[in-house]
Amino acid sequence: MRKTVLAALAAGALALTAGATSANAASAVTAVTPASLAPPASAIFGATVTGTAGTDTAINDSFTFNLVNGPALADSQVSSILLGVNDIDFTSITLDSVYSYTQTSFDPGTETWALMPGVVLNDGLHTIQVVGTLHGVTGSYSGTLNVAAVPEPATWAMMLLGFGAMGVVFRRRRQPVLAQIA
Repeated sequence: MRKTVLAALAAGALALTAGATSANAASAVTAVTPASLAPPASAIFGATVTGTAGTDTAINDSFTFNLVNGPALADSQVSSILLGVNDIDFTSITLDSVYSYTQTSFDPGTETWALMPGVVLNDGLHTIQVVGTLHGVTGSYSGTLNVAAVPEPATWAMMLLGFGAMGVVFRRRRQPVLAQIA
């Protein structure tokens, strides 16, 4: 029994050591929360990145979310969080490898990248890819994702027809005749 307990403790210590070693060069990713979005909705995502002192650490993180009840107009923003001398510089941020984010604020300090203008997404899985470099031992970034319903073309057509019909009614309305005194 004693050998079994010692073997279990050794295995646990080895697992903890292995986890700590792999965490020194990786991102602790906070997935898109909630992972499934139905417009209108908002979500958050981000990562804490740890590296080795004196070297730069590459960042290549993916965040996947599922859009339901689409299509939806999506906008998003990603910002680095400045932690002392540690800094994250983004190289590129993309949505579905098609839509590129634009840098809106620059170093020194935090970097902010935004999806401008917003894009229309259909139902299904979508991925935000964050690529950059950590300068320092620990860095962090966070992002927001917003989706809003997009009216269907039939809805727009019915609304325009309604406005047109109201215009016709107002135009055909007879003007009241004022009595004139002679």
